[in-house]
Amino acid sequence: MAFGAEYAWRPTWGLWERSYVRVFGLLDFPNRLRARIIEPELEALHPQEVLDFGSGTGCYSFYLSRDPRVVVCGVEIDEVRVSESRHIAKCLGRNNLKFYSGSSNGCLQKFPSETFEVALAIEILQYLPDVRLTLEEIYRVLKPGGYIFGHIPVLGYLRPEETTLFNDEKIQTILSGTNFRLLKIIPTFGGALQKLCALYELLSHSRMLMGMLFPFFLFASTALRVENPKGQYRFFIACKPGIEVKSNED
Repeated sequence: MAFGAEYAWRPTWGLWERSYVRVFGLLDFPNRLRARIIEPELEALHPQEVLDFGSGTGCYSFYLSRDPRVVVCGVEIDEVRVSESRHIAKCLGRNNLKFYSGSSNGCLQKFPSETFEVALAIEILQYLPDVRLTLEEIYRVLKPGGYIFGHIPVLGYLRPEETTLFNDEKIQTILSGTNFRLLKIIPTFGGALQKLCALYELLSHSRMLMGMLFPFFLFASTALRVENPKGQYRFFIACKPGIEVKSNED
């Protein structure tokens, strides 16, 4: 099943859209590229309890919940997306998957300490009003030895609605300041992929054109690596000190 194929059950879509997404998966090109580097890391850990913080369309939540043994909790501030994700989960009979709406820190306070083995924070930390406080809450709900996966921009400027400007030093400082131990940090999205994403963004305003060209974007991107030393984004993995749940480097 393609990554994000579950989104075909979005309640507002018609038959053609549902059929297309079932075949090609989620039509979010940058997200599909990020998944190429994040999926192998998740599969290596085999986590059983996952927090998807800033779940958005729920693509990672749905991907992980394909295994009925894995319990996944998605947290998202956008109530429309939460409603859609709940509808999809119900249609799929995913009883191991729950979605929660509300302010970021308010939602996290609903969870007991040491609940999750892995927390995802994909393209969300730069938007938080208090990123340090949120990371402290994520640290609290992680089990000792649990992991946080993050992906954030290091563009050198803030885009609309972003509140925190990250660079490599800032990432390390804020993680260590919230007691996380940084395990790896990987530059992603080099110049060629950024240009391909910019073209995708331009063409995505036409649904018909995007439907025709999306498979070609996926095919063209196979010749390019998401990891790139000159990339303007960072994928990082950090852990809460303790007995580590698993390590993909063992």
